[in-house]
Amino acid sequence: MTIKVARPAAGQLTYQVYARSLHPELFEICASQQLENDRYSLSTRICESGHVVEFRHGADVVTEVQTDGESELPRRGRLFSVGLNQCHDMTAEPHPDLTVQASTQTEVVEPEVFERLSEEFRSDIPRATSAYEFSSRNRLRPDAISLIFADCSPRSVVVHAFHTFPDDWTIIRTQSLYEF
Repeated sequence: MTIKVARPAAGQLTYQVYARSLHPELFEICASQQLENDRYSLSTRICESGHVVEFRHGADVVTEVQTDGESELPRRGRLFSVGLNQCHDMTAEPHPDLTVQASTQTEVVEPEVFERLSEEFRSDIPRATSAYEFSSRNRLRPDAISLIFADCSPRSVVVHAFHTFPDDWTIIRTQSLYEF
């Protein structure tokens, strides 16, 4: 696993969902995974500021992005965009046979709690759909970790993402449900 130094401040992040795909060159991808079957495909990508998840069901495409607020992303096809400085619950029906429900949670914790959770996340790396560990900017803080888990069933896909931000003692969790 390649380890890299990079992570924006957690307070600068946004969570956006699109009823379309986004060009991969918009993001610097650190880790990725593709899951496919005859009904849908799911692409999970971890980038410096979070993740990009693309869900395809037939011709229908939905892309969720957690990125820094400085990134210029297109407005066309955007279903919603929220800052990650508080919790949000969102629902959209971007296509006739596809519903998306998303939830975000940002939590600032005490350093001891953050270190314990970082160790738990590190132990989950082998079980994750996609995972990446970033070197911390501060040698006295844990490395940043990003994990994506996908739970797939015949009529839905649930994506759980966890991102740690050691400089801010912050953990960002997102959960997305794609029902078709």
